[in-house]
Amino acid sequence: MRTARRFLGSDDGGQSLVEFALVVPLLLLIITGLFDVARATWQENTLAYAAREGTRYAIVHGSASVDGTVVQPGNDQPVVDIVRNAAVGVPNVSVVVTWPDGNCYDRNCRVAVDATAPFVPIPSRYLLGDVFQITLKGGSMLVIQR
Repeated sequence: MRTARRFLGSDDGGQSLVEFALVVPLLLLIITGLFDVARATWQENTLAYAAREGTRYAIVHGSASVDGTVVQPGNDQPVVDIVRNAAVGVPNVSVVVTWPDGNCYDRNCRVAVDATAPFVPIPSRYLLGDVFQITLKGGSMLVIQR
C-alpha cells in the first residue's frame, strides 16, 4: 500500500485545481473591470479635450475671423468636424454646439460645446451582447474675446 501511495501522490493536487477553477473567473472579472475603468477615464478625458478644441475653434472663428470662416448659430458644422477629429480613438461621437446668449456670436458672447459617446464595457460586449452601455460626456464653455 505504501508503494502505491508513493506513485499516486496525495489528494492536494485535485483540491488546488478546484480552488484555481473557482478563483480564476473572479480574478479575470476584476482585471477586466480595472481595464474598463481606465479605458472609460481615457475616453472621457479625450472627449473633454475634443470639446475644448471645438470651443476654442468657435471663439477664434467668431464674427472677427481672419480667414473668412465665421462660426455662428446655424453654421456649426466646422466645430463639429474639429471635435470629431480631435476625439482620436473614441467612436460614435455626438456633438452639440449651443450659444447660451442666443444668436450672439460677437465679442463677450458664450459658446458651449458638448461631446458625448457611448461606452461599452468589455464583459458587456463579449458576454451580454452590448446590453450595458454608459454615456460619456465632455464639455466646454468659453467667451468670445476678440
